[in-house]
Amino acid sequence: MIETRTKRKIENIIALILCTLAALIGLFWLVFILADIVVHGIGAFKLSLLLEDPAPPGVEGGGLRNAFVGQLMITACAILIGVPLGVLGGTFLAEYARGRKIARFISILSDIMVSVPSIVIGTFIYAILVRPLGHFSGWAGAVALSIIMIPVVLRTTEDMLTLVPWTLREAAFALGAPYYKVIIQVVYRGAAAGIFTGILLSIARVAGETAPLLFTSFNNSFFSVDMNRPIASLTVSIFQYAMGPYDSWHAQAWAASLVVMIFILFITILGRVILKWRYGKR
Repeated sequence: MIETRTKRKIENIIALILCTLAALIGLFWLVFILADIVVHGIGAFKLSLLLEDPAPPGVEGGGLRNAFVGQLMITACAILIGVPLGVLGGTFLAEYARGRKIARFISILSDIMVSVPSIVIGTFIYAILVRPLGHFSGWAGAVALSIIMIPVVLRTTEDMLTLVPWTLREAAFALGAPYYKVIIQVVYRGAAAGIFTGILLSIARVAGETAPLLFTSFNNSFFSVDMNRPIASLTVSIFQYAMGPYDSWHAQAWAASLVVMIFILFITILGRVILKWRYGKR
């Protein structure tokens, strides 16, 4: 008996050491990457990056105003497409299809879609939107990003609505409220913070995507707000500048990467704060 306990303790210590080492190795590379972006990004960041359009290749100066504006437009359109569909889909699974086979099927499909490489979604949108129309467009990029957002929002909405006690719904039913009002005025209010957190996380998820936009919105070296044509995006510009032969391009790619990192960090922290504020005491 004593030997068995000793053996288990030794195995537990070995497993704990291995897990700790794995966590430290992962944390080291995470800190290394973030620190590298901060060091190079701060040194290269200039206000002209946000206010000026790109300079001709090989010419010093210029900025990425067109890419920032294009990224905001594509992301905003993706939010307008993906968030309502995700929230409504999660509502259907949690309220109208609860306990049914179709709800389980859609939930499993959503989990699979979350882990699908974004480049696969980009090629899919290329096949059904870009190629038939004969040109790249900002709308195709927005649709690609919205498809990435929908599973995240859908699963978060479903989970948050499921956490709302059924007794609250019964109390509203007892007062004579129809089901749609119960959902809007009772259930949504109880799960608002969690749903909003899921939306923020989905925005952070697509804010740094490059692969889908390479096949959909492509890129544009000039300032354009026409979503029916190729439009610049920050992530694709970072990719092209990082692969370019000019030092000025490399510096702007570092600075733009720092901006993207800060934006994603802000969105993630905001989601955590809202979740802790809403559910921390519970």
